[in-house]
Amino acid sequence: MKKQIFVKDITKEYMDINDFFVVTKKGTFLRKNNIKYMTIGLRDTTGVIEGKIWERVDEFQDMFDKNDLVYVKSKSRFYQDKPQLNITDIKRVEEPLTMDELKAFFPEGQRASKTVREEFAELVNSIQSPYIKSLFSAFTEQSGLADKFYLYPASIGVHHVYLGGLLEHSVSVAQMAKEAVRFCGGNLDIVIAGSLLHDIGKVDEMEIKGTFRYSDNGRLLGHITLGVIIFDSLVKKIRDFPIQISDIIKHIIISHHGVEEWGSPRKPMTIEALIVHYIDNLDAKVAGVKEYMMENMEDGTWTTFHRLYESRFYKTQEGVYGD
Repeated sequence: MKKQIFVKDITKEYMDINDFFVVTKKGTFLRKNNIKYMTIGLRDTTGVIEGKIWERVDEFQDMFDKNDLVYVKSKSRFYQDKPQLNITDIKRVEEPLTMDELKAFFPEGQRASKTVREEFAELVNSIQSPYIKSLFSAFTEQSGLADKFYLYPASIGVHHVYLGGLLEHSVSVAQMAKEAVRFCGGNLDIVIAGSLLHDIGKVDEMEIKGTFRYSDNGRLLGHITLGVIIFDSLVKKIRDFPIQISDIIKHIIISHHGVEEWGSPRKPMTIEALIVHYIDNLDAKVAGVKEYMMENMEDGTWTTFHRLYESRFYKTQEGVYGD
């Protein structure tokens, strides 16, 4: 599978666009004559374009979902000076993508992957406890675990939605949490380990089928439960690993969403868990808003309404200074 035409290349009307994209949104609506039509968002690494399906809507309705990789047959048109695709056929693609093929659909972070990996290694090397440091030796030795951790996005559609996003988010949380310890106190080794491992369950919550999507056990168990399972598997490889340290780091994984309605079965009950929770929330939300601003600006200053965060967001312009 090789992608030929990218969103940035769609610059004229009536171009034949027969190619692969990732579905970012999907909705079915009624025209004034009560005939259905479908609006979908399509993405590749260069941007997002809206697609319209005017015919065979009922036929296509159950053939694909949001976050699927699809192959579309379409023609380009412009509406309100923006390119759109009039889609005549669409099919879900089940074939797994290679790393190089994934790069055609998911952007990479603004920071170089090599740099973020080096920062990850620096954080691990700064840990003083031999037991906690040995966790990360087991982490790198477990087949496929580190590779997925370095490759996967932090989420499918909320924040750090790019290759290497999980690693970058985890490192950012650890770096900010490390600074927080200077002011708030807490065990630095525990904070670093909890920050780096709080989302480790996402390597099993997601899978690559066509593109990134939630796995069956990801939907059934969620990344917090899967994170505990992975953490326990690492601890079992380390002789005489202290139960207290294990429970404290595991508590960070369990509680990092903060409250039950956000998916955590326990609220943070240690200084270290509180630090990781609030900084994880900060990093995820700020990154999510920044990514939303890249594709959802109503004008130069305001975004469209963000359903998850239940707000519009104002983009502060460069060069704005107070008196």
